Amino acid sequence: MIRFEPEVKKTLKQIAAGIALCTAVLWVVFAALQLLGLTRLDLRVVLSSVLGAAVALANFVIICVTSTKYLDMQDEDQRKKFLTLSHNLRMLLQAGWVVLCIALGALHLVAGVAPLLFPRITIYYLQITGKYRPQKTKTEEITVDETIEIAPVEELEFVDTAEDEGGET
Repeated sequence: MIRFEPEVKKTLKQIAAGIALCTAVLWVVFAALQLLGLTRLDLRVVLSSVLGAAVALANFVIICVTSTKYLDMQDEDQRKKFLTLSHNLRMLLQAGWVVLCIALGALHLVAGVAPLLFPRITIYYLQITGKYRPQKTKTEEITVDETIEIAPVEELEFVDTAEDEGGET
């Protein structure tokens, strides 16, 4: 079993909560559209959106697992292949879900596919509100020593390194 870092667990909880909230908002939108006579909020919509939310959350969990395993790998070629395989499998999972929503009349296409967008919406919300900030990488942690003294321009000695080839203007 993979153990996630506390930061990853926190992000997973935030994404799960965001998906749940967005799913509830989706139901409210369907209820409002039902009042206007444009669609119905029924068991089909609820089932499709819950299953779509599960697919979206599973996709995000796979991303977290992939990232964790990726960091443990040493061989760069193996890492590339692993990321490519993970990406392709996640896209296949989502495409399979969309095809299932289209093929099965018991599922509502919009209610089933919309939750696939909810993790991205949640991440945007967290970034906008400042609740999510990616950890700094080692290169971002480098600070400049402010004690460096810079000589005034008048004291600098300029050396012309261009070769004199004559005829230049």
